[in-house]
Amino acid sequence: MNEPQVSSGHMTYRAPDFMRWEYQKPETIVWEVDGDKSNVNPQIQKLLRMIMSSIAGNTQEDTRMLRESKRLFKAVNITMDEKQGTAKRVELIEKNGDTTIIEFSNVIKK
Repeated sequence: MNEPQVSSGHMTYRAPDFMRWEYQKPETIVWEVDGDKSNVNPQIQKLLRMIMSSIAGNTQEDTRMLRESKRLFKAVNITMDEKQGTAKRVELIEKNGDTTIIEFSNVIKK
């Protein structure tokens, strides 16, 4: 692909272990993790759990998350929103060089 692919949608995260990520464009895709239950394959589930940990600012998960990210990706860069204590951008660089950037906007923390 020469042109970047852009997807949009919304995500709901509820501590400690619920996430529903719904892409609306270019096609509808729903990924959900609720405790031990999930509607995604194990690789996507690991990715979602890493993102949930970063959203929550869960430093206890850092060592396990770092080990898992090194297995799956060349690099994982997380930019935090210091006021909210949540992730605002996650950059996933795959081993083949492909990059996925996830930007969180309109974050409502309850």
